[in-house]
Amino acid sequence: MASSGMLPPSPSNDPEPWSEKDFGGVIGFLRSQIGISLETHRMGLLQARLRSRLQARGIASFTQFYDQALRPDPTGWGAQLLIDLSTVNHTSFFREPAHFTFLIEKVTQWLRESPNGPVRIWSAGCSSGQEPYSMAMALAEALPQHSLSRIDIWGSDLSLEMLKVAAGAIYTARDVQGVSQARLRRFFLLGRGPREGSFRIVPEIRDLVKFRHIDLRTSPWSIPSDFHMVFCRNVSIYFSDDERQVLLNRLAQHIRPGGWLIMGNGEILPSVPAMFRKQSPSIFQKED
Repeated sequence: MASSGMLPPSPSNDPEPWSEKDFGGVIGFLRSQIGISLETHRMGLLQARLRSRLQARGIASFTQFYDQALRPDPTGWGAQLLIDLSTVNHTSFFREPAHFTFLIEKVTQWLRESPNGPVRIWSAGCSSGQEPYSMAMALAEALPQHSLSRIDIWGSDLSLEMLKVAAGAIYTARDVQGVSQARLRRFFLLGRGPREGSFRIVPEIRDLVKFRHIDLRTSPWSIPSDFHMVFCRNVSIYFSDDERQVLLNRLAQHIRPGGWLIMGNGEILPSVPAMFRKQSPSIFQKED
């Protein structure tokens, strides 16, 4: 048979769409540009979530996403999408309840010792809002109504998607599974019509919390520098050991002398800055 003289097409250098190799550029961007390193199982979850979002946008591969969104605009919509998908923590109302008991104890003490001025609390890494709203509910149960006007609760997160959920304060039946019936009756409005089956935080509690978009890896932070207590639970798991030390030092700059830093019970901290005195494995006081 005579040859046509045509050469076979050269194999493409592009990796197979949606493969591990195709995902490599995204992983590199996540680590170098955003500073997030995920465990293997969480990386697999990110890969599946991202593929679904990109396909909905008509993007055919991770490489195309990298070339068209991440590389030309490292701070654009592609980077925010990665942040939103990779930093979603498991969260729930009144998680690690001993911390809320400690919060009530200290806030009651501060209000008694200082009759003037606000008591400021910050939920750094608030995800979809359950933590700061739990703070507000716990304090509403423990304090007289007139004292609540002195409570100033802040919630911040890196994910704009999560902050939108937090500000809306609407949750599913699954979200409120661990909330007592008494708290559901007092602090939640039951959805009706198209919202049937949903639960919304009552205005009394919503009004106690303000939300801000803050990247804990960068500074300065546009928030007060005299918080009485900062909850930063299960956030440092996204940080390297060196980055974790930088984070703790920055948090210390926003805690008043004698104030408190609350970390997650399961977080491992090889060391903490010298200005913190450990009271328990997850509770630290800033020295006066």
